[in-house]
Amino acid sequence: MPFAWSPLHVFAAALVASSAVRAQQYPTCPVPGRAGPDLVVGDIQSVQNYTAVGSLEALSLGTTACNVGTQSVNWFANTVNHPVIGGNLYRYKVVGGAGRFEQLGQGWMKHAYLALSENLCCATCAGDPMGTHLGVGCSDPYTAAQNGTQSMLGPRSQVNAHTGAFNAAPTHPSGGNNGRIQVEVAELEATGAATTTRFFGESVYIAPDDAAANNGDNNTSWREVAVAGSGTAWSFSVTGVTTHEATALDAWKSVDPAVQTKSVVVPEGTNAPFDGNARLVLGWRVTDLGGGTWRYEYALENVNSDRAVQALTVPFGAGAVLSNTGFHDVDFRAGDGLLGVSQSGLDWAPVVGANSVAWGSEAFALNPNGNALRFGTTYNFRFDANAAPVQGSVTLAQFKVVNSVVVTGVEVPGAPSSVPGAAFCAGDGQGAGATPCPCSNFGTSGRGCANSANAAGALLAATGRTLDDTVVLQASGMPATVSSIFLKGDQSNGAGVVFGDGVRCVDGALLRLGTVQNTAGASSYPAGAQTSVSIRGQTPIGSGATGYYQTYYRNSSAQYCPPETFNVSNGYSITW
Repeated sequence: MPFAWSPLHVFAAALVASSAVRAQQYPTCPVPGRAGPDLVVGDIQSVQNYTAVGSLEALSLGTTACNVGTQSVNWFANTVNHPVIGGNLYRYKVVGGAGRFEQLGQGWMKHAYLALSENLCCATCAGDPMGTHLGVGCSDPYTAAQNGTQSMLGPRSQVNAHTGAFNAAPTHPSGGNNGRIQVEVAELEATGAATTTRFFGESVYIAPDDAAANNGDNNTSWREVAVAGSGTAWSFSVTGVTTHEATALDAWKSVDPAVQTKSVVVPEGTNAPFDGNARLVLGWRVTDLGGGTWRYEYALENVNSDRAVQALTVPFGAGAVLSNTGFHDVDFRAGDGLLGVSQSGLDWAPVVGANSVAWGSEAFALNPNGNALRFGTTYNFRFDANAAPVQGSVTLAQFKVVNSVVVTGVEVPGAPSSVPGAAFCAGDGQGAGATPCPCSNFGTSGRGCANSANAAGALLAATGRTLDDTVVLQASGMPATVSSIFLKGDQSNGAGVVFGDGVRCVDGALLRLGTVQNTAGASSYPAGAQTSVSIRGQTPIGSGATGYYQTYYRNSSAQYCPPETFNVSNGYSITW
């Protein structure tokens, strides 16, 4: 059915405009250097809540568009010359000690039908009384209810985000909340002071004349969304302010400044007036989990590429071992794919090779409705590795054509590196000249004396590098939940001296690096906010000084010989 507007629609839009914040967002309009029509999301001003259907909650986002370019934007209803508007919902959540930023839902594209002449973004507005153009410096609002009206929505699959072309008479969703931003209720939680989880709405405008002026790379904006409720009853509301001309991955970076993002230019194969390129954004965060393990989290957002993305490959250094590989996408629902069929939801299964890990969907030639990363969507790729990050390059494969794009300057796992150190004293009471374990509680060779929980004794090792001060001392083989103390000396005693139920090998000026509570009989230093091994141990990087380390720990079993209440690991030396 054709799109229609009425005086009621105009009145509702005017109400939004009259209540909008009037402080102009752009000091100068047209913005210098913005030739032609330049459509941006000036505000995400409201949320419409809908009753959940089954396990799916739903919402829509109200938006205000602004034209900060030098020419009017066409706004002709029921033609191929008006903007279309999309909305998304994202969540930031800490999982397993590392943050992740995922897209939870996406809506169909709302087709615009009438341009008002307001001045949210600019102080001046050259308006069009007929409503068929958004004039230079003008803004136009749509309520969240209008952007969620099913009779005004059309499939994303019928929109080319690079050229702005779309089907002027699209099919419309019907039934339930189809076409709106739908989210699994299991992925929702109430926001506020009791949690670090946060939600963000993202909106985008796509218009043929804006795209032809090559101004389509700045058409997204985001705003934080508050969530309240429980079970299957949830409500959403906007909070904070809209950050315009920014993608959802910029919201991730606003939550965690350690996140890095990079714009990626991909070829589209179009001719003039189009520049032939589209934009993706790659974001990543590498988190040191301690104990020689790093979490690698990548998020790739397709801003406006019609060719889409079919695969992503991340290299890693020789000897690196990957674990906990994962993937997250967002579902296409209600026949939003080609020919009214929903896009495939088949996950990109990770394939770990000898020196890289790759994720990918079905090829376009096999399934045009394959689960490619299409415009306005973000997919996530993650894994743990036993190697610290180094600068490298990841590779993207496009979907609608067979083509690869190399993205340089991205953090990837390097080769695992060991510290320049070694065990200098077994501490197991064995060997010529060694001090025996005090009650013949000999441990396994190379470990400390046996303890009440482990007949092999406790083992001290290290990972990381002295060069960048990432050394981590790791102790294992101790009683399950006791406290352990990481000890440093500036001299060694090769034979060792009796120390509780064990043999101490560190000597000279002794220093306690720190106390750590064991988990499953193991602990590491530094842990949490503890100072690095070099700084706490007063052995500056590059000084050539050698530190000697052992871990002693509680071992208070009354049945153990003799009950001295503590024991000690082997010794380990590191030259700084």
